[in-house]
Amino acid sequence: MKKKKESKIGYFSYFKGIIGWHVYSYIFLNILLGFLDGIGLAFFVPLLSIASGDVNKSGDSLGKLEFIIEGFDKLGIELNLTNALLFLTFLFGFKGIIYYFRIIYFSKLQLNAISKLRMKLVTGLESLSYSGFTKLDLGRIQNTMIGELGKLMGAFNSYFGALQHLIMLLTYIGLAFFSNWRFAILVAIGGALSNILYKFVNKYTKQKAREISKKGHDFNGLLIQALHNFKYLKATNYLPSFSKKLETNIYEQKDLNFKISKVGGIAESLREPMIITIIAVVIMIQLAFFNNSFSSIIVSLLLFYRALAHLVTLQNTWNGFLVSTSGVESFNTLMDEFKDYQENQTYSETIDNIGDIEIKNINLSFDGDKKVLDNINFTIKKNTSVAFVGESGAGKTTLANIISGLQHPDSGEVLVDGKSLYKTRLGAYRSHIGYITQEPVIFDDTVFNNVTFWSTKNETNLNRFRDIMNKVALKPFLENLPKKEDSPLGNNGILISGGQKQRVSIARELYKDVGLLVMDEATSALDSETERRIKNSIDMIHGQSTLLIIAHRLSTIKDVDIIYLMDKGKIIASGNFGELYEKSDKFKKMVELQEV
Repeated sequence: MKKKKESKIGYFSYFKGIIGWHVYSYIFLNILLGFLDGIGLAFFVPLLSIASGDVNKSGDSLGKLEFIIEGFDKLGIELNLTNALLFLTFLFGFKGIIYYFRIIYFSKLQLNAISKLRMKLVTGLESLSYSGFTKLDLGRIQNTMIGELGKLMGAFNSYFGALQHLIMLLTYIGLAFFSNWRFAILVAIGGALSNILYKFVNKYTKQKAREISKKGHDFNGLLIQALHNFKYLKATNYLPSFSKKLETNIYEQKDLNFKISKVGGIAESLREPMIITIIAVVIMIQLAFFNNSFSSIIVSLLLFYRALAHLVTLQNTWNGFLVSTSGVESFNTLMDEFKDYQENQTYSETIDNIGDIEIKNINLSFDGDKKVLDNINFTIKKNTSVAFVGESGAGKTTLANIISGLQHPDSGEVLVDGKSLYKTRLGAYRSHIGYITQEPVIFDDTVFNNVTFWSTKNETNLNRFRDIMNKVALKPFLENLPKKEDSPLGNNGILISGGQKQRVSIARELYKDVGLLVMDEATSALDSETERRIKNSIDMIHGQSTLLIIAHRLSTIKDVDIIYLMDKGKIIASGNFGELYEKSDKFKKMVELQEV
C-alpha cells in the first residue's frame, strides 16, 4: 500500500472509496449516540439530588450543562422524580432505537463492501492477460483473494470500530469541557500520556502483521503445489518431506501471532488501571490546587471515565486494525499488479468469425535475450489443418499461444481476415476458439456440465451432448456411470482415468462448435485405439473448422494439410506429410524413430 494511504486520514479515504457517502451517515449516527448517552449520564446527577430531596441544587454540579434542567422550566414541566425518570426512560429508549439502526446499517455496509471487493478481484482476474498471469505468484494470488481479503474486512471492521470509539470519545470530552474545562484539560493530558505506550504497541504489531502475510503467501504457494502434485508425492513417499515445509511455515505463523497476542495482552490488561490512575491523579490535583468541591467535578468525572474507557478501547481496537492492515496492503498490491498486467480493453474492433490467419514477422524473446520465436511467417487458410512438430523447446506451444491471442509478440503481427489480432477485442476472438492441452482441464462438477460448460439441460443440448460423447468414444463410459451425465468427476477429474479426462476435455471443445481448434499434445494420454477414434472424429470436422495441432506422436498428423517443422524458434521446413518426409532428413528421422 502506498505511503500516503498508511495514515489515519489515508485509510479513511480508502474505506470511503469503498462505501461512499455512507461513511458520513455512520459518523452522524455515532455522534448522535454519544450525545444521547452523555446527556443521559449527566442527568443521573440531578436525578440523585431529586431523589435525596435537594431539588434546588440539582443543577449545580452540571456546570454549563445546566441547560438540561432549564429545559424543564422552559417547557413548564415540573422537575420531580417521576418526570425525571420518564425523561431518562425516553432518552435511553430513543438511544436504543438509534443503536439498533446503527448495527443494521453497519451490517449492510459490511456486506456491500465485501461484495464490492470480491467483484474487484474477480474483474481484475478476468482482465488479467495470460502473459501477466505467468509472472504472478499463484500462492500469493490465492492467499490474497481468500485469506488477505478476510484480513481486509477485519481491518474494515476494526477501523470503523475505532472510528466509533473516537467519536464517542470526542463527544464525551466535549460535554466534559462544557461542564468543567479545568478538570477536562487535566484528564485530556493524562489520556495523551497513555498514548505513548500504544504507539510502541502499534508499531510492533504492524511489523509482525506484515511478516504473517508473507508467511501466508508462502503457505498457500506450498499448499497448491502439494495438491497439484499429490499423486507424485504420495507415490514416491516425498509427501512427508514436503509436509515438513508446510509444518515449519505453520509454526512460524503461530509464533508471530503469539508475539502479537502478548503485546496486545499487555495493552489490554493495563486498560482499567491506566484509567483509574489518571482519574485519581486528576481528582487529587483538582481538590488540592483548584479548591473545587467534589460535587462540582462529579459530572465531568463520570463523562471522563466513559471517555477514557473509549480512549483505551480505541487504542486497543486500532492495534487490532493494524494487525489486519497487511490485508489492505496485499489486496491493493495485487490489484495494482492486475492493473499493470491487464489486457488492453480499449480496442473497439472485433473478430466475429475466424477466416484466414496470416502470421507476419513474429518475434518473441523471454527474459530479454532468450529468443523463443525468430521471424515466423506463414498463412493458415480458413478451415484447413496445420501441425507444428519439432523437439521440445522449439517454440511450438508459444506460437500456438500467439495465434490464440494469449501471448503478445515482441514484434510482427497476426492478421485474421486482414484485421490485426492484437488491435482488436481479444475476448470476441477467443469465444470462437477451442483449446485442448496435454494436461486436461476438468472442473469439479458433473460430466454434462464439464462438456457443455453449464449449458441449459434441455432435450436439444442433451442430444448434442450424447452425440459428442459418442464421437470421443465415451458413450460406454457414460452408460456405466450410476448417475449417467449427472455423475460428478471430482476435483480435477480425480474419479476418472487420464485418458477419460482427456476425452472429456476434447468433447467440450467439439461441443462448443469452434472456428479454430488448437490441440496441444491433446491425444498424448490416450491408447492407440481411442486415439484412432478421436482422430476419426477430428477428421469429421476437417474442412468445417481451422485445426492447429501440436504433436509429438506423428501418427495423429498424417492427414493434415500442412506441417511446419520447427527448430530453435524457426520454421525450417514445411509441406504435407509425404512432402516433408521426402525433403527433410530431420522429419524423416522422426518418422522412422516412431515407426509411423
